[in-house]
Amino acid sequence: MSKQNLSFLDVLRFAARYWFQQPVKFALLLALFACSSSLETYLPTALSSFLSAVRQQGTHAVILASLTVFLGIYFVQALLYGLTFYIYNNFETKTFQALMDDAFEHVHALPEQFFVNTFTGSIISKINRARSKIETFEDRLIIDLYPTLIVLGGSMAFLAAQFPELALIMTGYLVLLIIISAYFIFKISGPAQGDYADAQDSFVAHLADSISGIATTKAYAQTEYEVSRFVDMTQELLGINRRAYYLGNLAGFVQRLLLSGMLSLLLAGGVWYLFHGRATVENMAYLAFAYTIMESHMKRLGFHIKDILTSSYDLHAIIHLLREEPEADEEPPLPALAIDRGEIVFDKVSFTYPGKDSPVFDNLTVTIKAGERVALVGHSGSGKTTFIRLLQCLYPLQGGRIMVDGQNIANGSHESLRSAIALVPQDPILFHRSLADNIAYARPEATQAEIVAAASQAHIQGFIEQLPQGYDTLVGERGIKLSGGERQRIAIARAMLADRPILILDEATSSLDSVSERAIQDGLHALTQGRTAIMIAHRLSTILDADRILVFDQGRIVEQGTHDELVRREGGLYAQLFTLQSGGFIAS
Repeated sequence: MSKQNLSFLDVLRFAARYWFQQPVKFALLLALFACSSSLETYLPTALSSFLSAVRQQGTHAVILASLTVFLGIYFVQALLYGLTFYIYNNFETKTFQALMDDAFEHVHALPEQFFVNTFTGSIISKINRARSKIETFEDRLIIDLYPTLIVLGGSMAFLAAQFPELALIMTGYLVLLIIISAYFIFKISGPAQGDYADAQDSFVAHLADSISGIATTKAYAQTEYEVSRFVDMTQELLGINRRAYYLGNLAGFVQRLLLSGMLSLLLAGGVWYLFHGRATVENMAYLAFAYTIMESHMKRLGFHIKDILTSSYDLHAIIHLLREEPEADEEPPLPALAIDRGEIVFDKVSFTYPGKDSPVFDNLTVTIKAGERVALVGHSGSGKTTFIRLLQCLYPLQGGRIMVDGQNIANGSHESLRSAIALVPQDPILFHRSLADNIAYARPEATQAEIVAAASQAHIQGFIEQLPQGYDTLVGERGIKLSGGERQRIAIARAMLADRPILILDEATSSLDSVSERAIQDGLHALTQGRTAIMIAHRLSTILDADRILVFDQGRIVEQGTHDELVRREGGLYAQLFTLQSGGFIAS
């Protein structure tokens, strides 16, 4: 989807959506912060009353009562702050937990096309940065800015009761101070912070991309090139960061100058009142103490607004991510498909990849019977992989329909469809978990005996038992601790344990040597029995016993039949491919 510019109000609405998930705590926090800030605002008046009682030599009872009020406000305020922050800590942790849960769940609901066009590192960066920035955003708004506004408003009200002219001038000055500060932050330093946030995403994405391809870098002796490219990126990031830092400091410097002017104006006004006999010493103490309280809030107001704006820009990325359209069956929820036989029908299917002009399929029609073992053969780009992606409902069709057991898969939930399919891909992805966890991924409730049986069928049990930690061995990120053949056999064991009515083998033995392939053929043959099996193969030795072979060419099925039937077809594409094989592989 196209990204629209987000306003500050968009970010505020986004954050408030999570705050309102805890309405009672949120309302209680606002009330407690308001009470404690109001008490803080009253402190100068309480001090002035105490000093007035002392100056006027009031009775001991009056003086002690005034002192008790003054100190009591401090004590009650301290208790309120302690209670408030105890509640706030729980409120805040639940807020970013909810955000992380939503982001993780949403990413898993996104269509495959999103991941084709998006760096994994960029996604991780957005989610990880959102975790800290939602915290900063609400800290600055709820803990800092909200109490500051109450203190300023209360202080102006108390000031107006004693010095109405000065209160009017100070109110105007505060409005001017906020306008100037906001201009510097929103128009000057804020956009620079937004540029830095975008640059961070790009930097992390390229960093992850480079590290994930480090084996290729070493193989082609391109370490110097990658380092040089990385230095260029860090230099660019440094420049963007430096600009954001300087402009942020400029906004802070201007704001500090304005605060100095506020102190001068407040005390000068008090002196004017004193010279005209309209103020006493305790009034001057009130002004000094009131300024101290306002200054404690105002001196970092610029930084608070800067942090609010910076974190709001950082949250743009997660908002855009959560606005990405999920797979079509998310809303409204579609009914589950009932799949037990595995009959598959492609009925006049037309499909073009997003962003492409030429269709992959145009009115493709084919039926795969329940329990049939079908092989897909053809040159790269002929449509074999697209066929199984469409069967998994990873892309929407432009025309036609796909039926499984008489049900249109577009009308059922993707979850129920994929729960009926076991997949062994050409390049299996394993999780950085134990071997047992990876084998049992499709059936987490499987017993240890079932896991061992599946490993035995996949001819990986002997290898696992030789490891010091056996089935508890961690495989590393993406299974990096295992060879390609070992990863593939783990994927085969996973599919065997899944025991689903439809099986897809996408070059399932491509990473195995000839001896290992021969050893596992019996297991694969047993795996495909009694279920619908679709096998993509360039190595034709793996599909000789298929019930039927579909030969794809430019998105069309140009031939179909058994191996014996097709290989005898003079001039046929399959016969040519079989003749051109060298060492069991099709020449591209």
